[in-house]
Amino acid sequence: MKRVLILLVVSIFSLSLLGQSSEEKAGLILTLVKRGGSMPALFTKYYKVKAWSAKQSMPIPKEYETWTLSNFQAAMDVSTKKPIDWGVNGDRFVVVNVVPDLNNRPNHVKDDMAGTNHSLTFTLELYEYDGRFVKTISKWGYLLGSGYQGVVYVQQGIYPTFLSSVVVEKGGSLTYQVYNPTETRLSNLVDESDLKRAFRDLKVDLPDNIPLQLSCTFPPKPVFDAAKTAVLDKMKQESPFLQAKFYQKGVYDAGKMDFPKPNQKWSFWNMFIASEIINRCPIDWGPNGDRYLQFDAEFEGNRNYSALEDDLYSTGKRFLFPLRLYESDGRFVKTVSSFGNFFGFGEGSFVFMQDAKNEIASLFTKLPVEIDKPFSYKVDRRTVTKISELLTFKPVL
Repeated sequence: MKRVLILLVVSIFSLSLLGQSSEEKAGLILTLVKRGGSMPALFTKYYKVKAWSAKQSMPIPKEYETWTLSNFQAAMDVSTKKPIDWGVNGDRFVVVNVVPDLNNRPNHVKDDMAGTNHSLTFTLELYEYDGRFVKTISKWGYLLGSGYQGVVYVQQGIYPTFLSSVVVEKGGSLTYQVYNPTETRLSNLVDESDLKRAFRDLKVDLPDNIPLQLSCTFPPKPVFDAAKTAVLDKMKQESPFLQAKFYQKGVYDAGKMDFPKPNQKWSFWNMFIASEIINRCPIDWGPNGDRYLQFDAEFEGNRNYSALEDDLYSTGKRFLFPLRLYESDGRFVKTVSSFGNFFGFGEGSFVFMQDAKNEIASLFTKLPVEIDKPFSYKVDRRTVTKISELLTFKPVL
């Protein structure tokens, strides 16, 4: 009887798929690709310092092959055959988008999951600093050499444009391991269970990721009590930890092996570009790549197990330490993480677990780090429970 019921459910699901039009499926697939989170390039802003024309060591790399991009120069605009116009202040940015491909362009994304004849291609769009759309630079294109360091977007088969996740310089070169040689399969962009659910419910039950990293700023909470304000100001004036500024070459996402132990090496199996937990996006370091992160101090509102006891200022309170992003001149940009736990203090380095979850372990260090490589350092203190242990810590600046 149980087997009969299973066969009946499978039959009903199959019939529901047959009843959908190809256009309905195509629409659901397009939405899934945009919301699935498998393609970081779809929701990342690339400023002038992160978009480059480059010479490739080979036309199309193989999976897990090492390839080199060299002679970085100003990124071109295929629609004008000139360098991209980054605006008067040089603070425009480009974003990769995904759209239906009605002409089966070279290296288009094929539907290898649902069996539709619809395919997808990638566009490159230009925006003003405040998010206003400027123009579509490339109406179609394909993605090559995807790795932790970035991806190459080929504008309409003409201009290879390296969209970098790491810091590179004009005329320089970069060698890294490729994890996806060319993005041509839907199965790399969409989870099978999400696809089945969308076809069954005729909708995509995934959050609509707000692109361009413009959402969720969470400014510092106002403090209307003069005594509390004085305590927070005193903390910031006296603490080397709260005064420290962390730039993109000193912040990474870390794949940790385990939790640290005092007087032992703490090992990480891989190092990634730094991201933020609120939008699940790479941290937006700004048009010039010179924004910085800094920790702030707040009185604990509701009970939060990440809060630290006050053993310095006799307030009888507990404190949280949010991580905020600032412009180079000190203007507030956004809150990256509202609170978190600190681990592994040693050699001027430490790990901050954003929002106290195990999803993003942010490593702060000035020790030499290579993206996509193992890393380790010696730990002095496993974790902290009191503010004195945190506020007196001196990161390597």
